[in-house]
Amino acid sequence: MSALEEKKNFNDSEQLLADYILVKKEKVLEQSIQQLSEETFTSTSTIFRLCQKIGLKGFKDFKIRLAAELQMNYNKITNINPDFPFNEGDTYGEIPKKVLELFTDSLKNTYTIIDKQQVEKAVAMILGAKKIGIFAYGDTFLPALNFQNKMMKINTNVQIGTLPGENRHLATNFTKEDCAIVLSYSGESKDNYMIANILRQNQTKIIVISAYPDSHIAKLASLVLPVAKNESKSVKLSTFSSQIAIDYMLNVLYACIFMSNYEVNQNKRVASEMLFLNTRFEK
Repeated sequence: MSALEEKKNFNDSEQLLADYILVKKEKVLEQSIQQLSEETFTSTSTIFRLCQKIGLKGFKDFKIRLAAELQMNYNKITNINPDFPFNEGDTYGEIPKKVLELFTDSLKNTYTIIDKQQVEKAVAMILGAKKIGIFAYGDTFLPALNFQNKMMKINTNVQIGTLPGENRHLATNFTKEDCAIVLSYSGESKDNYMIANILRQNQTKIIVISAYPDSHIAKLASLVLPVAKNESKSVKLSTFSSQIAIDYMLNVLYACIFMSNYEVNQNKRVASEMLFLNTRFEK
């Protein structure tokens, strides 16, 4: 829509109309010529004349061209900044594309650095543990809770602290017969470092999931499962990339644990779902 931006030979009404279209491209696609006329306080003849000035037959041709250009813009969205994946000028069509691109990059980058042998060792640690715990702080608490929920559904208890300060007491109760998963994207959280230190002193097997294998927390681990190093450690709009990467790694662990006793776990899940059949409205 470069011709709309140039506004060559546009009168005042046409300039105002062009400005509106450039700001609300996606909305214009859904409007009829009458709706656009009412919204912009211009006549339908002004809209028709504007379309002709930029080399199109009419409003219908204009919407076809606009839709094509918007789609081209969506397809060009690459190299998303994981800390600031969208900006003030992005449209409602561009933002979903950018978030999808961000998630896809994070998942693919994490997949490429997965060490199958390390995953196998981690699963063996978890399955061989007398007690399992997962320790998280801040945003990583959400994927931790998701993991605990999945494990509960195959009758495997994973302990997690839910109250402030509870993790410290929980870690104190772990022994060398137990296994703890510690989540820390940066590996530099002082809270999680203190927890990992307690676990290390108790000789607990520690699996650390982090983007920084050489971090303070990772150095206390029995085993490190790395995730993609996309986000910065500090300033960002949200933890889009890191949270999806950590959640992915936990889902990999869950799936491998499920597979270790597939038939039994499948039967548990099917039996549980059968109990809830009558709790849902039928369509």
